[in-house]
Formats: sequence, C-alpha cells, structure tokens
Amino acid sequence: MFKNPVVKDGIKALAIFLLPFLLYLNTYSPFDLDHELWRNYQKQIFDTPFSGLIYMELTYLYLICLFIIWFKNAKNKHLYGVYFIVISLLANFFTYPIPIFKGYTKSVYLLFHLCSLAYLYFNKDYYYRIRKNNQLNPANLLFIVIGLLYISSTFSVIPYKSKELNLGFITIGSYGFYDFSTFHLAVIIKIYGFIAFLTWFFSEKKWWRYAILSPILLLVNQFYNCIISDSEEDIVDEFELYQSGPFLLAILIVLLLLAQAADHQEQIRAFLKLQYQNIEHAVEQRFGKQQQNIEEKKQRLATKKDLSKAELAALKKELEEELEKLT
Repeated sequence: MFKNPVVKDGIKALAIFLLPFLLYLNTYSPFDLDHELWRNYQKQIFDTPFSGLIYMELTYLYLICLFIIWFKNAKNKHLYGVYFIVISLLANFFTYPIPIFKGYTKSVYLLFHLCSLAYLYFNKDYYYRIRKNNQLNPANLLFIVIGLLYISSTFSVIPYKSKELNLGFITIGSYGFYDFSTFHLAVIIKIYGFIAFLTWFFSEKKWWRYAILSPILLLVNQFYNCIISDSEEDIVDEFELYQSGPFLLAILIVLLLLAQAADHQEQIRAFLKLQYQNIEHAVEQRFGKQQQNIEEKKQRLATKKDLSKAELAALKKELEEELEKLT
C-alpha cells in the first residue's frame, strides 16, 4: 500500500505506541462497556471490585496485537517463541466470552494449539525459516515459558481461594485483591509482558524500536501501582497515563525525530540509486556503441579475403583505437 518504507515503519511505531492505551478504554469510556458490550454477563467474574471480564479482554487484545506485530517482524530464531505466545493469548482471549467453551477449556486450549502449530509447520515460508534456524535458543525458550505462564493464568494453577503464595523462601500476598489467583491474573502477568517486550526492544535494530518503550513503561507503572496499595477500593490501571505522560511525550518526540532522520536517509538512498542507474545506463550505451563498431570492423575483415597490406594496417589501427576507447 505504501511504497515509502519510512511510512510503513511510522505506522507500525504509532500502533505499538498507542495500543497499550486500549486498556484504559473501559476506565475513561463515556459509556458503560459492561452494559453495551457484554449484556449477557450480569456477574463480574473473579468477584473483584473492577470489571474483570472487560479488563482482561482488553488486556489480552492489546497484547495480542503487539505480539502479532512482533511476529510479523521477528527474526527467524525468535519465530516459534513469539508465535507460541500469540496463540496462548488468543486462546485466553476467547475462553471467557464464549460460553460454549465452559467446561471444555483444557480441550479447547489443546486443540487450538495443535491446529495453530500445524499451520506454522505446513506453511512453506515459516517451515523453511524454522528449519534453517535453531529454535532452541535461550530467548525462544524464554518466550515458550512466558506462553505457558499465560496459559497457567487461565487454568488457575494456583488455588483460587488462596490469599497468598508460599514459595518456601518467600511468601507473596495478594496485595488487596480478592485472592492470589486474581492478583496473578491481573498483576503478575504484567511481568511476563515486560520481560517479553524488553527482549523485543533489545533484539530489534530498526529506529521504530523506541515505540516499544511505551508498553514497557506502562506495564512497569501498572505493576508498581498495584503492589504499593493493599486497599480493595483502588481501581486497577487508572492513573498510569498521567504518571507516564511526560515520558511518553519524550518517547513520541524521539520517534518523530527518528522518523524524520529515516525519511531523509531514504531520500538520499533513492537519489543515489537513481544516479547509479543513470550512470549505469550511460556506460552501457557508450560501451555498447563501441562494441558494435568493433564487431562491424571484424565483419568487414572477415568478408574480405584478399586485402592489401595498407588496408590491413588501416583496419588494425581502427580496431586498436576502438579498444583504447574501451579501456
């Protein structure tokens, strides 16, 4: 659609920068999303003070979009790991809002993952990219673990009614949430996204990678605000846009400057490419015409069997002059 690669990268950077704001749609929306979008769900899931269903669906939606952008631009060695996270989040996204899945969550998860992995391997492009690159590298294994942790958040591996998690050497409380399972589902998964996006930021080399700082910054602030308060009356993920505002503005300014610099470089590259094509065409025309003259003289020489010494000397001199022009 867009011939200029800087425009494509600019749209990509803007999407990465703005997608985390989608999470705040439920908080700052002028209408009640619970009533307008989910009329069939009268009870808030997880028994939490905030709208659990809408909150989690918006969280999964913006994470899915970000990871899909990453997957489309992922290096071959990260391809499988990022894909695993995408399908894990997609399975999470459709688990709660579709009642038909109720009671069959694990079966749906397994079927969805198998079908998705089958698509990845039967797609020729992805199949060869996976085969030619080692998928058992540390970063890829980390992404697979993150995908499994996203799955565990939906399967409620931790007992639902537990108020804390005892790891032996440390006990982690629920920080004002109804139980630790809710705390894990709403807060701890932010750590997974932070680790993944931080890896993406350092592995990406293009100028638009600084847009990834937007979700990283918001995830850090969201996690911090959740753990500093033990009150059950606080609204989750409400003030981070104000707290992160100055930093987000700085990131946006940097992105605009980098886009301007990238556009300038693209213009220089296009100009040099055009000049190279003009020079190449001129050289081809010059040498092509001289080569044609040489061939004509060779043909004249071949068609004349009986030439005098003077004629031979004249033809020899003409050929030498043409060869000197070529060199």
